[in-house]
Amino acid sequence: MVEDLLPIDRVARESGFASSALRYYERFGLISVGLKIQGKRHYARSVLQRLSVIKVCQSVGFSLTEIADLLDGADQPDGAWRDLALRRRRDIDEQIKLLHSLADTLDVALNCECAELTQCPEMGPQGGVASRACHDRQELPDRWSGRSRGDVALKDDRKTV
Repeated sequence: MVEDLLPIDRVARESGFASSALRYYERFGLISVGLKIQGKRHYARSVLQRLSVIKVCQSVGFSLTEIADLLDGADQPDGAWRDLALRRRRDIDEQIKLLHSLADTLDVALNCECAELTQCPEMGPQGGVASRACHDRQELPDRWSGRSRGDVALKDDRKTV
């Protein structure tokens, strides 16, 4: 039985996850608790498949909680995991549409021949770029806004808060 188990450092190396992540995933319930042999965690080789699924799910934007739900639903005959995956797919499609719209807005601005942006009529209050950008910004989820936590928000009167 011990020869079927992989030590945590090997699982970390083969999976691409840090050992600390593996221990966290244990506590979170994403992977089974490793068997301790001489004080070192060991996992069944099958954990590599599960970790690969976790990595793919993370890469498409699922949170760890959502991944836990996906993994729990993967064993169910009704394919409950598919509902979560379809929902994420729709979210991605919406993000793609929005990002295309943002790129189009930038293209319009880049095609402007004005020497200064502040003089461009398209950037003014009645301009197409300005109204389009405001609309796009309202539809943009916080995580896609391009602002980091340290950025200062502006009020409508343009004074910083």
